[in-house]
Parts: sequence; structure tokens; C-alpha cells
Amino acid sequence: MGFPFFDHPLTLELLRQTERGLREFLDPSVAAVLEAGNYAFDAGGKRLRPLLLLLVARGLGASDGELRERILPLAVGIEYIHTASLLHDDVVDEAETRRGRAAAHRVFGNGVAVLTGDYMYASALYLYSVYGSAEAIAVVSEAVKRMAEGQVLELKRVGELIDEETYFAVVDGKTSALFAAAAAVGALAAGAAELKDLFWDFGLRLGRAFQLVDDALDYAGNPTEVGKPVGQDLREGKATYPLLSVLDGLDPEEVKRALLTGEGADRLVNLVRKLGGVVKTKERARLELEAARRILEKSPLKGEERELLLSLVDFVVERTY
Repeated sequence: MGFPFFDHPLTLELLRQTERGLREFLDPSVAAVLEAGNYAFDAGGKRLRPLLLLLVARGLGASDGELRERILPLAVGIEYIHTASLLHDDVVDEAETRRGRAAAHRVFGNGVAVLTGDYMYASALYLYSVYGSAEAIAVVSEAVKRMAEGQVLELKRVGELIDEETYFAVVDGKTSALFAAAAAVGALAAGAAELKDLFWDFGLRLGRAFQLVDDALDYAGNPTEVGKPVGQDLREGKATYPLLSVLDGLDPEEVKRALLTGEGADRLVNLVRKLGGVVKTKERARLELEAARRILEKSPLKGEERELLLSLVDFVVERTY
């Protein structure tokens, strides 16, 4: 993928195992569910959440055998939850595209997309009940609750100018919580329950930075690389950090009009860029990633996995897709 993190032999091997597991554990008897599920997987994705879980577990002492037999299903379950949330979100948002091609509900219909997402949630629950612990199930359940709350909070504030506190409440729910759960479950799977909260915080910081960069790319990314048009969030009525960071230099009425109707969105996107909204957003992401680095430095995680997680931190802020 053009970044050191993704070119490393260990990352490539864990990715290979994850991709195989995604299809191996998804075994519906109804062909339409399998077709829609494979369509979602084939769209690609960075698989950061399962990689995070596996690297934390391995770095805290889990053997390669344990990873394959017991921990890989937990990583796959995390990606099922992520994919299910995307299937559902695209229906709620009436999205036309996902990762540069037609969203699943545009191909298979709303019903099949929603129910395929439900099937993936159920599959994740099954994997955690068989391969996980009660504590791991509790961690993942908490993340899913927060994801739903974050999505509802965002939905209820569409077309409104929110404050920074509300923005981060949305981000911590819809994005950061699952990163946090992935890292925490990695610690639990390695038998390091005492480190669960530490790695939850690491994942939370990583997830915040990931969403901040996502929001920056919505204003300044390459549509072909990002997989969606520039300014899509603004046209959908979502006030994100690049806009919020430069509000003092903008006409409040123009902002409200763009959020409510999409009118003048292109002009506003250009203004936000000129006023430094993208730069400020990436600076805020770097603050979160510095906090994530400090957590890794005080953790007992060492060696190859620690270096790869530090490389993952670098990727999050440097990425262009």
C-alpha cells in the first residue's frame, strides 16, 4: 500500500490470515447474504482494527499458534462489526458510493444490506462467545453501544453547526470506540487483563486521529484515492473539525446555509482550506498520536510489534486515503 507499515512481512502475513478468516468464518446458508458480504469485503479496506488487535496480542506474548487458533477469530469479529457498521451507515446516510464504487445497498437493496450487517454482528457475537472471554465480550459490546450512540448523535445534528465537544463525542462513538476495543481485546487475548484500560486509551487516541485525518481528507483529499467526492461531509450537513477550527474567519450565515442546503459548499471548502482548516486538523491529529506514542512507550510492549505499532501511528497521519 506504499507505506512501511503495510510492506512489513509480519503485517503482510497478518493481513493474509485476516482476509482468509473474513471469508472462512462468514458462512451463511442464504446466497444473497454471502454475495453482499463478499461485495463489502472486496471493496478493500485497510483492516487496521484487526491488525491492531493481533499486533497488541502478539507483542504482549501471544504465540503464533495462539494467534491462528484463538485470537484471529476475535480480530475477524472486530472487522465484521466494522463492516456491519458501514453497511448500516450507508443506508442511514443514503450514500451513493463506498470506497470508490456503488454502496452495497445501491447494488443489493436496503433490506439485504441491513440484514447482511445484522448477520455480521451476529457472526461477531458468535466468534466472541466461542473464542473470547466474558471480559472481551463486555469490551466489544461497550464499543458497539458507543458506536450506535455516536451515529445517532451525528444523525440528530445533521444540518447544524455543532461545537468541538459534540464533534469529539461523535468521533469517540462512531470511530474511536472500535479502535479502542480492538487494542483492549488484544491485551485481554494475550492474558494481560491489567493492561486492558491502557490499550483501550491507546486505541481511542489512534481512532480519534484516524477520524480527524479522514475529515481533513474530505476537504483536501484526492477523490480517486479517498473514494468519495471532496466536500461530501459538508454537503451531507456534517460540521467536522476542518470547518470548526476556522469558524472565526467564516460568515456564520454562509456556513449555516451550506450545512442546511449544500448551497455554496464548494466555495466554503476552498475557504476552509485557505484559512488553514486542513492544517489545523492534522495538527490536532498529531496531538492525539503523540499521546498514543507515550502510551506505547510506558507499556511493556517491545520489539517488532512495538515498532510496527509506531509505524501504524505514522501511517494514520501521513495517509492520503
